[in-house]
Amino acid sequence: MGRGRVGIIDVGSNSIRLVVYERASRAPLPVFNEKVLCGLARGLDATGRLNPEGVEMALANIDRFVTLARNMEVVSLDLLATAAVRDAADGADFMREIERRPGVRAHVVSGQDEARFSGFGVICGIPAASGVVGDLGGGSLELVAVDRSSLGESTTLPIGPLRLMSSGRGDPKRTVLEAIEGVRWLRGETGRTFYAVGGAWRSFARLHMEQAGYPLHIIHNYEVSAEDARAVARLIAVQSPKSLEKMPGVSRRRVDTLPLSCLALDRLLATLKPRSVVFSAFGLREGFYFSRLSEAERARHPLIAFAEEHGAGWRRFELAPVEIFDWLTPAFADETDVERTLRLAACHLSDISWDDHPDHRAEQAYIRVLHMQAPGMDHHDRAVLAIALAYRYKSDPKAAMLDVALRLVDGRARTFARRLGACLRLAYNLSGGAPGLLPQVRLERTERELRLVVPPAARGSLGDVTARRLETTAEAFGLRSTIQMD
Repeated sequence: MGRGRVGIIDVGSNSIRLVVYERASRAPLPVFNEKVLCGLARGLDATGRLNPEGVEMALANIDRFVTLARNMEVVSLDLLATAAVRDAADGADFMREIERRPGVRAHVVSGQDEARFSGFGVICGIPAASGVVGDLGGGSLELVAVDRSSLGESTTLPIGPLRLMSSGRGDPKRTVLEAIEGVRWLRGETGRTFYAVGGAWRSFARLHMEQAGYPLHIIHNYEVSAEDARAVARLIAVQSPKSLEKMPGVSRRRVDTLPLSCLALDRLLATLKPRSVVFSAFGLREGFYFSRLSEAERARHPLIAFAEEHGAGWRRFELAPVEIFDWLTPAFADETDVERTLRLAACHLSDISWDDHPDHRAEQAYIRVLHMQAPGMDHHDRAVLAIALAYRYKSDPKAAMLDVALRLVDGRARTFARRLGACLRLAYNLSGGAPGLLPQVRLERTERELRLVVPPAARGSLGDVTARRLETTAEAFGLRSTIQMD
């Protein structure tokens, strides 16, 4: 894949989009994202051909996207054409026209590969994903079973809402129901999680957030019980466009296609009977790059990959995050695997707000972490990490400032976050950001106390502030603080 910015032009049935990532990595970060609605699949089932007006608009905007990518010094630019282009009689002509543009590698993605890339996209953003991925576009629905890093059975169905609404062939609702009921392997995947991908289902998630008064407006890893999702989907499926326009959170561009999208969601959930529905912002594009990464890169945890890559840009000291992590480990002997991952991520991100005004560092760190575009964590984990970074910069952040995150976590998580933040605060005061000192001063946790064991050579590093921060940290653990001269 090389180094440098990489771009994808995603030619879908309803829209075309240019996304440019800072690099092709385990944690792809988009630095540019622009979408244009062209409606290539409008009328496809009736005519067998791409919408002529959509073709003209698509080609003009692809020219613009190529120019933008060149100006951004993109080192790799791929164009992925999906259902509309591969199914249209004039799809090959459209692709030949695109291939005349220099600097673009154009691909017609098969239905099987589209499902595969969508599955890999979910795995890229949610490494523990296990269940069924559904990616609903304007022209097709891709379904694929996933189990952490591997893919299982897959199917592509030509039942995208835009395509059905303009086909003029029979009842679109019946077509959707019959198509989903015909996928036999779905019956063997019951009781697992359903991962929803695609713009229509992201719109559904936004609407659900508004209706539920959910505090954190981030689509990726938003989780809803299957029962609740079905209830809202059934309600939307019977609404008219005028009724949908009045609902908060519904995009006007989706009012025509949202009812069919919700019908498909309801039918899938009825068949799969999953425990919950998780919405993924990662899909085809991220999966395409994920499929081309080395095995070593794929094996990295996406949150840690993000924290390593972006934390390095925020860091002002030579003190290595792993040195902090190792020093803190004795205090967290009872942590879970998830907490261990969050602790390592926090060590990499622990200098995130050093250049903010001192009065606002805690708040800025909290806001940045709560909303950062990092994969590999659900909303609960995101809240824990944000609270921890707030405590890293302030020993007593006000509950009102942390309100959103506090609503997403339980008592254990709050305690863990407070302890982690206090430990980070202590580590920076003790070391001054210099490497090599923390390994000399041991941090020990017993049943009754949190202890610093200080050798003679390191006594000059202690001070009144260090003692106070140790005391605050010990209080977070419910322990006494002790400084022991070794």
